[in-house]
Amino acid sequence: MVPLPIALLSLFYAVIATLSVAAVWRILNGASQQPLPWAVGWLIVSVGAVCGLPLLKSWARVLAIVGAVGLSLAFLAHAALLVAAGRPLLGLGATLTTSVPMIVIRYLRRPAVRALFRPVSDTPHGSPTGGI
Repeated sequence: MVPLPIALLSLFYAVIATLSVAAVWRILNGASQQPLPWAVGWLIVSVGAVCGLPLLKSWARVLAIVGAVGLSLAFLAHAALLVAAGRPLLGLGATLTTSVPMIVIRYLRRPAVRALFRPVSDTPHGSPTGGI
């Protein structure tokens, strides 16, 4: 059974994947000037995380961490643009939203969570938790 935090994290990445699909659609229809590789990159990372996290695949954990780092950088860049535009309070709010991906990274790096993503053959007693 998939732990609830992993299921919620999968849902979080599903929302990002949905927004990425919408962005790709707008770009292909000419309604947006955003670069296509940016939207496709987010789509690949988020769909990979959505597909792999519930299956407890180790590569999905890495993708989720990479996605969270990218999201943090995007939030910080957005905050910098807001501050440069003369809206420091909104910039502070955007900076505070960086805490969400940081919580994701911290959770995925916990030893107990790492143990969930280990292949069964790498753990004693054949269980994902190592017989605990």
